Amino acid sequence: MNVTSDMESSADVQANESQLERRTRELLLESSERLGGATRSRLTQARFAAVAASEKRVRRQLQRWAPAGVAAAALALLVLFVPHGARSPFSPSSNVAVEDIDLLTSDLPLNADQDMDYDFYEWAVAQTDHPATAPSDVRAPATGA
Repeated sequence: MNVTSDMESSADVQANESQLERRTRELLLESSERLGGATRSRLTQARFAAVAASEKRVRRQLQRWAPAGVAAAALALLVLFVPHGARSPFSPSSNVAVEDIDLLTSDLPLNADQDMDYDFYEWAVAQTDHPATAPSDVRAPATGA
């Protein structure tokens, strides 16, 4: 089958459907004009009653399914936002890398948490500045530890 013939046939079908729709609409309008006022009124009331019943049915279905929708949304939020077992963000080992980076990027020396023995450094400097004058029995000052 040729593609152009398929396109032409679909265009013909659409034209036939639109002609059918137009003709049906004309016939319905003509027949409704021939109806009496009381009959038209009853048909209008029946149409409004059917639409209202449909709306009530839809409203009831929504009311029936709304709690299930709320429960499903709450469950989805729990699954997404509550930490699970091994992936707990409050694990003490999870912040180790952050603490290491903070320590390495700080201005403090790496051994800043230990007591500095400034007396030892002063003694060592004095020994290197005046090695001949320092007595041989001078020992390094004792640390407080």
